[in-house]
Amino acid sequence: MNILNDTLKMVTPDQLDRRTCLKSLTLGAGAVVLQPFLNALAAEARGEAPPPRIIFMLESNGLYPRHIQPKGVDGDNRKAEKLVDLSLKDLELPDAISPLAPFKDRMGIIQKLSHKVSGGGDHGKGFGGLGCFHWRKGVAGQTIDHSLAAAQPSIIPVVGLGVAPNAGAVFVNSVSASAPKRPTPIVCQPDLAFTSLFGSVAEGNAGKAFNARNKLLDWCRSDIKRVRQELPAMDREKLDIYLDTFEQMRTRQEKVAANKDRLKANVPAIDKFNSTVTTDRFEAQCAIATAALASGLTNVVTIDAAGGVGQYHTWKELGVMKDGHAIGHMNGPDEFSVPIRKFHAQRVADLAKRLDVVPEGDGTMLDNTLIVWMSDSGEAHHGFCGEWPLVLVGNLGGRLKTAGRFLQYPAYQQHADQIPGHRTIANLYLALLHAVGDKREQFGEPDLNLKGADQSGPLAEILV
Repeated sequence: MNILNDTLKMVTPDQLDRRTCLKSLTLGAGAVVLQPFLNALAAEARGEAPPPRIIFMLESNGLYPRHIQPKGVDGDNRKAEKLVDLSLKDLELPDAISPLAPFKDRMGIIQKLSHKVSGGGDHGKGFGGLGCFHWRKGVAGQTIDHSLAAAQPSIIPVVGLGVAPNAGAVFVNSVSASAPKRPTPIVCQPDLAFTSLFGSVAEGNAGKAFNARNKLLDWCRSDIKRVRQELPAMDREKLDIYLDTFEQMRTRQEKVAANKDRLKANVPAIDKFNSTVTTDRFEAQCAIATAALASGLTNVVTIDAAGGVGQYHTWKELGVMKDGHAIGHMNGPDEFSVPIRKFHAQRVADLAKRLDVVPEGDGTMLDNTLIVWMSDSGEAHHGFCGEWPLVLVGNLGGRLKTAGRFLQYPAYQQHADQIPGHRTIANLYLALLHAVGDKREQFGEPDLNLKGADQSGPLAEILV
């Protein structure tokens, strides 16, 4: 007996209780994929607050402070003793991050936090960037993405996605770890990432077809159509958005099947999910990241846009023919580095836009998410990490006070006692942990060369 159908016979649509509807849905082959999504809808129907979600996006070659410094704001505060706290409302963003202008009231820029404990002068800080320990120690401890995931459990603690310079790279172990000597694989091929995340519907008796995407999506489709019909109207839009990635993949398969001879003879591959073009792969990974969050499979995504320590792209698709390593050694001339930075800013904006169209509670998924954009090597190609520039979008459901703010802390003082107001990346990570309920006062290893700076506790200025 189908409880939902019986309920529909007994009451009119306007009388249908949403919780009864969600509770009564039954799933077949698509259970593994759809169940987390439906669980999230049921929790919302019960009045439960949605979980806070976080995306870390790391790029290589340094995030130059000048590229995120609002116009007209002095970035040289080596002798400043107080925090600079300005509203972004009246400030103009630099051209390098101008794609984020539509989100200026929901983003924050943080300058001058140091992260020297992660190492200095190298091409990247690997696990040390998210882990707060020297990168040459390897996988020495848990990284912040996993610490945050532990405070808000989900089916997959951390989804790791990468954009490697080599389009053939399957995965890298580069920036994320669940524990010492336990790196999280960063999947670098969008097709594989999609199958790994959503292909589990074909397990069990259908295991032989796990990698046969046509059958995989066809099996999902019957459940998808039925579930959509039985959902209250208010939830159908959410399901449609969540399933957009499935439909993109299915449409591609249908086009390939119908035109395979012509495609083979004449047409280059342009689909972003299996393209070898760097910009396409980057865009596809962002689509998968938001689908993984919207589905309820995870609450934390880490995107390694570098594809490993010391890995550099040549951004020919952006009209930049000089390789990234050479650009870094030239201190990033703007003629080369600004188009690259702007493309990364577009990807952050794309993540935000995708999340902002998914209704959730009284707002959207973006309201309950934080996107953290930074480099895996701090402020430069050979970053010495006296500063580690950051751009944040979102506020974790009102748990943070970063939206619309520019914060510039007193600078790191080389070979001198630190100004008391100087803080570190560890302090930022502790603020994120406090925001999700983990009240620890230490994260990672302290910087033993810092004198006079408080390395314990969170950045109080950004906590509600």
